[in-house]
Amino acid sequence: MGRTLGIYGGIVETRHKTRSRQLAPNLTFRQIRCAMNSSPASSWPERIPAPPELVEKAEELVRTYRGCFRFRHPDARVRYWDDLPLVVEHLRDYGDKKAWKAAQELQRCL
Repeated sequence: MGRTLGIYGGIVETRHKTRSRQLAPNLTFRQIRCAMNSSPASSWPERIPAPPELVEKAEELVRTYRGCFRFRHPDARVRYWDDLPLVVEHLRDYGDKKAWKAAQELQRCL
């Protein structure tokens, strides 16, 4: 028997555990998702590291405009190319005019 969250917020007993945990209790979420989509994990594109100058600039913006990244884990780091547009997006969405201009400068470097 498993447990799940009911419609109104209560815990409801179910007859089966979640399918992904039944199939492979020791796999990561990414491995389970790959298995369920019938695609091997090697088909995922490799993440490309960003140049150190851009990483340093993005990390500085994250430290400067902490309010735009309040959901962010303190140990999280900007390391890859696909992290940079996320920094730009959050500066534009949650920042003031100065943050928006800083995001514009970072976007030009991309």
